[in-house]
Amino acid sequence: MIFLITERSIPKKISDAQIEGTIDVIQTLTRELNLTGNATFLPTSPLLTEERIFIPLNNTNRKIPEVDDTFVFSTGIDGKSLGISIPPSGLKLLQEIEPDADFTHTDLENAEEKLQTFVGFNLLKSIALKKRDETWKLELEKTLICTNNTSLCRQYPCPTCSAALTAVTRAAKQQILVQDTTHNGKKVTFHLKIGE
Repeated sequence: MIFLITERSIPKKISDAQIEGTIDVIQTLTRELNLTGNATFLPTSPLLTEERIFIPLNNTNRKIPEVDDTFVFSTGIDGKSLGISIPPSGLKLLQEIEPDADFTHTDLENAEEKLQTFVGFNLLKSIALKKRDETWKLELEKTLICTNNTSLCRQYPCPTCSAALTAVTRAAKQQILVQDTTHNGKKVTFHLKIGE
């Protein structure tokens, strides 16, 4: 006699609905505040215990204010950019993956190998991080066609993309600006500028 102990998983549409609710709130918030700038992923620092995303008013004034764990709204009074600072949507997902990959104790040159953990967990079909001149390209092939629009991907990516971008931020130990994104079916490419 053989016993198989199984754990019932949550149906995908239920887990997707939970994720979509949060992303819809952020999208509404950025639209109501008229924030059109691209995201900058911020690494941890003496003031910041976990990574954050800063979404500025626009892409012309990109001065990032001093962000700490309690900072949310930048009103521009200090001469820095108007915008909001919020945790990445994929931060909790990355915390689940981190013990298997340890992005904190690596650098950008070795990050691509560790990023393959996302493929091992069946979160992505493929992942590649390549340097091109002064910019970097993060290419993600998803298991399903990405339904997010490119403006949302530039500002507040879905949890899987966000977790990969946050992992790159941990490896770089510098801020990462999402300059642009392109979608091609299941493939999403992030064009990144690393550092100030």
